[in-house]
Amino acid sequence: MSEPSPPVLVQNDHRRFAATMTRAVAFSWLLAFVATAAAVWWAPPASAHATIVSAAPGDGSHVDVSPEVLAFELSEPVTLVEGSAQLIDSTGARHSVATDRVEDGGRRIVFVVDGTIGDGAYLATARVISADTHVVSLSSRFTVGSVTQFGHALDAGATTTGVEQYLRYPSKSAVYLGVVLSSGLMIAGRWVWTTTLGGRRFRTVYRVGTAVLTVGLLGRLIVQVAGQSGGLADASASAVATVLGSQLGVAIVVAVVLNLACFAYPPGTNRTADALGYLQAASAVAAVTLGGHGGSTERWPLAFLGTAAHVYAAALWLGGVCILALVVDGVAQLERWHRVAAGHVVLVSVTGLTLSILQVRPVEALFRTSYGLVLTVKVVLVGLVVVAGYLTYRRYRHGATDPAGDRGENPRRSRTVIVEAALAVAVLAATSLLSSLTPAKDSYTTNVHTELNFGASEILDVEIDTVRRGPQTLTVRFRTPDAGFAAGAALPDVDVELSSAVANVARMPVELTRTGPDGDGLTWISDGLIVPTAGEWKVTVRFEGTHGPKLASFDYEAL
Repeated sequence: MSEPSPPVLVQNDHRRFAATMTRAVAFSWLLAFVATAAAVWWAPPASAHATIVSAAPGDGSHVDVSPEVLAFELSEPVTLVEGSAQLIDSTGARHSVATDRVEDGGRRIVFVVDGTIGDGAYLATARVISADTHVVSLSSRFTVGSVTQFGHALDAGATTTGVEQYLRYPSKSAVYLGVVLSSGLMIAGRWVWTTTLGGRRFRTVYRVGTAVLTVGLLGRLIVQVAGQSGGLADASASAVATVLGSQLGVAIVVAVVLNLACFAYPPGTNRTADALGYLQAASAVAAVTLGGHGGSTERWPLAFLGTAAHVYAAALWLGGVCILALVVDGVAQLERWHRVAAGHVVLVSVTGLTLSILQVRPVEALFRTSYGLVLTVKVVLVGLVVVAGYLTYRRYRHGATDPAGDRGENPRRSRTVIVEAALAVAVLAATSLLSSLTPAKDSYTTNVHTELNFGASEILDVEIDTVRRGPQTLTVRFRTPDAGFAAGAALPDVDVELSSAVANVARMPVELTRTGPDGDGLTWISDGLIVPTAGEWKVTVRFEGTHGPKLASFDYEAL
């Protein structure tokens, strides 16, 4: 029987490839649905960073006498940034804090007031490092004695800048690039190109990868010490010890030691070097995971395992691209590589989708936050890498004038491989930026605006400046009647209160300050409004105008 013609072979190959990718995509969406359902079902709503569970004195509270101890109860263990505990009054003056300490396994921050403080409004503030390595500012406003108004002078202030500002993104970029060029390169080689591990090109690229990874990890360590000390110039031995004693610190030290060992003895040298290569890959994945949102103790171990699987799959996928671009001659073992790559692209897609759903809520946050926009760019870049990979496969099938047989080798390197590698670098850059941003569900906010029509031209505009829980400003505006206000007539009055079944708050009156009347009417602005918890809140407005008191209400979701 005669052999089938080349066009038939090409068509069959395309059909098999299309069928494989269709099944892979369908299976990935099935896994994504199951993983997402499990995440939503079993994981309670929580922030990716440490959040305040309670404070003493409570935020927005009043105490009759000077407190002796200030405390923050937190949602997860943290480390306190040295010297960051401060007590500030409404004039901006700093009051001395005698001692500060961390209790309850890092979930409670306590600092003792030095002496007594007089009547006034105060801001207690501190900075801590969350389990996912982000610096979080804590603050609580309270009044003492005869003073009951906060005014507008108290502010937690901005976080410090310095070496962290300039090293954070370059060090993370170096870490991701180093993981791909070392761990990803070695694992992809083991999967597909086993003979390349003993070659000179592989050893050269691998050593460059371990060197870049080591520099990036040391940069991350410096950033952590700077954050712990409130600045690198103020770094102390205790700050270094605290960072080195953390999970991330231990992971970085182990990874650096293994990097140095693998730099001296890269995989492919002997069996011991191969074993060190696997250990180095595991330690690098762990360090990257703990250095990002996977290090959070919330939703443990889902966030950690999902992030670790995502890092592993992405490292292998992009590491294989680097082997095609930098190590092997021509396009070798393309059939086997595309089978391996397809499986890991599925894993990248499933874990990436699951992590995105955990970090992006509501859907609007995808388009209205920096995190969401960078995530969108990353997804587009990943899609382009997939397209470039397919074009490499297609070029091999159509452009091979002298096929090498079942092994799928082509002596000519496809230009699309170079494009694929360049896009992979862009993906790494987007990933380094994404892992440094606050998740969209923690940064997304918008204002709430509604119109309450009480009839007889009595209309109120009610606006809340943010849907984030915590300090909020509620503004009520009443439009001036066409005839204006009669001389000596009583002006309209407004009362507002909040309630929430979720927060078990039956009635929370809102203190309002009125301005006007002026050309536009009357305006009432809240003073010291604190929404303590996330969830559904009901706003009830009582308006007393010329036609007697009337009630209206509306609901909004606090995040």
